[in-house]
Amino acid sequence: MFGQKKVPVFIINGFLESGKTTFIKTAIVKDPKMQREKVLLVVCEEGEVEYDALPDNMKVHYIDSKEDVRSDVFGKLNEKYKPTFVIIEYNSVWGMQTLYQTPMPKTWGLADQMTIVDAETFESYFNNMKSIFADMLRSSTSVIMNRCTREDNFKFYKDSIKRTSPQCEIMYVSDEEGILDIMLEEDLPYSLTDSVIVLDKDTYVTWYIDMIDNPDRYEGKVVEYIAQAARPDYFRKGYFLTGNMVMTCCEDDMQFLGFVCKYDKAELVEEGGYVRVRAEIHTESAPEYDEEAGPVLHALSVAPVARPKK
Repeated sequence: MFGQKKVPVFIINGFLESGKTTFIKTAIVKDPKMQREKVLLVVCEEGEVEYDALPDNMKVHYIDSKEDVRSDVFGKLNEKYKPTFVIIEYNSVWGMQTLYQTPMPKTWGLADQMTIVDAETFESYFNNMKSIFADMLRSSTSVIMNRCTREDNFKFYKDSIKRTSPQCEIMYVSDEEGILDIMLEEDLPYSLTDSVIVLDKDTYVTWYIDMIDNPDRYEGKVVEYIAQAARPDYFRKGYFLTGNMVMTCCEDDMQFLGFVCKYDKAELVEEGGYVRVRAEIHTESAPEYDEEAGPVLHALSVAPVARPKK
């Protein structure tokens, strides 16, 4: 019928044991929106994780061989289950063209493709199976790197993936921390090679987060920005707190994010006033950080400024 809405088909590919089934079970099966759909899972390989205890609105069909990726198989599945949502967990070793060149029911329409990658085996697979990796990534809009650690070579991950799929978004996931907020130096909204890194209200949060995650990048660098000043009682003489109120998730959830600043005239800085700070960054132990190492700004200049507009 004219204007009939297509049944969305999502393809999720990746090598065996990369975490495809776990992703589908945690990110898709548990999605409240899926409870209103008749979901068909077409699984083209069986890993260690199984689809057990699925809700009644989700059905699984296993395809055991490349030869069974056929139009008539999809047609029978469509007639049997009458899905409103289809997920294909695909075996990438079979080749993506095998799937893409197989006609699907006319009521189905390809919605998206996502690739799941195991960071622990990525380099080995990528170096030895580049053609399969390229085939797997070429049409993906998202790549999830599982089992990452903060010590991983994220630049290698990004460069390798983006060469084949420049349009895709990469998400890094750690077993311990969940989604990692990784900012590569080339992605920063300012240059670390500038003699002075000048920040504005839009780049301050990026700088703050990256300072926490990658302090070595900023050792000895000079930064300049407008900040609100505070002098908590527990701060040493000659030190004050310089930072800004930041919206963490919504307008009602604001948080003051700042760093310790060493300044020989700190006692003259107005509590709650705004200043333009130019300072050299060093990571050092400080009692204000409970004697742990953290970013300490060594002020080169501190000048009062008018309160910024909201």
